[in-house]
Amino acid sequence: MFKETSVSQAKNIRLSQLAEKIFQGLYPSRKNGKISLSKNVPAINIKNIVDGRIDIEAPCLISVDSHRHLEKYTVRSGDVVVTCRGTVLKSAVVPESIDGYLIASNLIAIRLNGNFEPILLSAFFQSPEGQKILLSNVRSSTRQIALTVSDIEKIEVPLIPVEIQKRLAGLISAADNCYRAAVESANLRRDIAYSIALKSFMQSSNQLEVKVE
Repeated sequence: MFKETSVSQAKNIRLSQLAEKIFQGLYPSRKNGKISLSKNVPAINIKNIVDGRIDIEAPCLISVDSHRHLEKYTVRSGDVVVTCRGTVLKSAVVPESIDGYLIASNLIAIRLNGNFEPILLSAFFQSPEGQKILLSNVRSSTRQIALTVSDIEKIEVPLIPVEIQKRLAGLISAADNCYRAAVESANLRRDIAYSIALKSFMQSSNQLEVKVE
């Protein structure tokens, strides 16, 4: 059981105080680089964030003028990325498998200092309350997302005990794994049903053709 008093009495802390580094991704331009399929510099884009996870089956590839640009826009395992441009708010935690990737300019990365669980922060950004806070910084009349590093730094979150954070993060992780397993199982059952139905349909169709002849 979680003690409600520990959470309700938690002090709100700005992300700037909980982060080692907060930065926006690389903005391709004629001056410092451009999108190019001929270069093999993988980057995470907004389209790679699906259901709270990063899917890199089709990463964006960015061409840069010099390697000195890379470290400034490179994410590490455990970084939290959140969309800062576009129309849909998304967030995810960078897994070990893509440690060292670049991020595109429509994302902001948050590298926490160890006092806050990345999974918990990402889940907060995906929650109605977190989305409301993020959207409060939208300045465009068209409701286009336009967040800056400064906007992210000013966001406040309750700093609860690390032990409780870890337990909550474990709960979120377990729930996500169960959800994805259920989705994969449902998709598999559907594929099998479609396959059986179509096979039966084609066999019936062939039998009818034989009778007509």
